[in-house]
Amino acid sequence: MSWVRVAVASTDGIAIDQSLQEVSSFCIYDVAVDGPRFMETRKAAEASALPAPDGEPTSLSMDEFLDIISDCSLLVVRSLGVEAGGKMQIGWLTVYEADMQVEKALKRFSSSPLIKNMFGNKADPTD
Repeated sequence: MSWVRVAVASTDGIAIDQSLQEVSSFCIYDVAVDGPRFMETRKAAEASALPAPDGEPTSLSMDEFLDIISDCSLLVVRSLGVEAGGKMQIGWLTVYEADMQVEKALKRFSSSPLIKNMFGNKADPTD
């Protein structure tokens, strides 16, 4: 594999505008050293169970949430909602906090030592 699949919590594909607790849609990208490539948008609400008897929508369980992005290695959200230093691990998924435009965040990932090392490319120590 020469790319990493990344889910971004974004309602419009432009800004990372949803926290971990409020994600309703994911923009899915394949990120490689040469840059990101948009793949699709996934709606979290589509995987949700039927509304509760009182008519209120039910929230996703952690399993349902992870099933939607099970093919992704990274999730980028606006806010984690916890004191985790901007990064946390949920199972196999690494979750990053970034309050910026999607394009800017993905360009940072594609040029990061993390991505370069995953593909066997030497990371520049100035990165």
